[in-house]
Amino acid sequence: MNPDPWPWLAEARRQHGVYQGLASEAFSERYAAVRGEEGRLLRDEDVLLLPRGGSGQLAEEWKVRAASSRRLVEALRLWKGGARVLEVGCGNGWLSALLHRAGHRVLGIDACVPEVEQAARLFTGPAFALADPWWALLPTGGFDVVVFAASIQYFADMQAVLDRAQELLAEGGQVHVLDSILYPDAPAAQAALDRSKAYYTAMGHPDMATHYHAHRLPDLLDRPGAQVLQGPDRVARLRRMAGLPVSPFTHVVIDKG
Repeated sequence: MNPDPWPWLAEARRQHGVYQGLASEAFSERYAAVRGEEGRLLRDEDVLLLPRGGSGQLAEEWKVRAASSRRLVEALRLWKGGARVLEVGCGNGWLSALLHRAGHRVLGIDACVPEVEQAARLFTGPAFALADPWWALLPTGGFDVVVFAASIQYFADMQAVLDRAQELLAEGGQVHVLDSILYPDAPAAQAALDRSKAYYTAMGHPDMATHYHAHRLPDLLDRPGAQVLQGPDRVARLRRMAGLPVSPFTHVVIDKG
């Protein structure tokens, strides 16, 4: 399979294996520093094991993401010959690589320089770009699937980024939002924002709280074609007693409107 499946990528400058759609910003450096403190910047050998093999304080989360990635792969079987997938917020590229191995043509984009460069270094199947969804080279109707896996919370205006995702979809396409907590109402969302502020203040990075946004599930489900594919686990205590991972995440699918 051609690792650069879209001819328009030839117009982009490439550095360290990554197509350059954004200028590197100070935020990227601060974000990478915070992820490092959280234990989320992984060694190459650990990335290659994902989503299996997640260890340490994030082991439970990786068990949850292993299950959600299997669900996503199953959902994308709808595209018999493989889908053209845009993963928004691909990070170190493990999910883009998994989708590529499942037979899809994948472009992963992210604004975190060290992680997207790591993705390009480790995985030769997908293409990777330092870019956001408004990158001018992204073609209208150029993708069958747009995936936001653990990334929708980085966008202040959820409706605007979902509108943009719809522009990028071909007819019959889908947006998948997964591995993020979507809150039931405004008080719950505000409580989450307050927790984020306290968390990043305690870390010594109070400004980072302004880059995380608590979105409400009803706002997502108000969009035409939206449906819940999987909700948070409601019997968390029983699952933990059985040694099973507990997911707080909601997986929403939005058909092309």
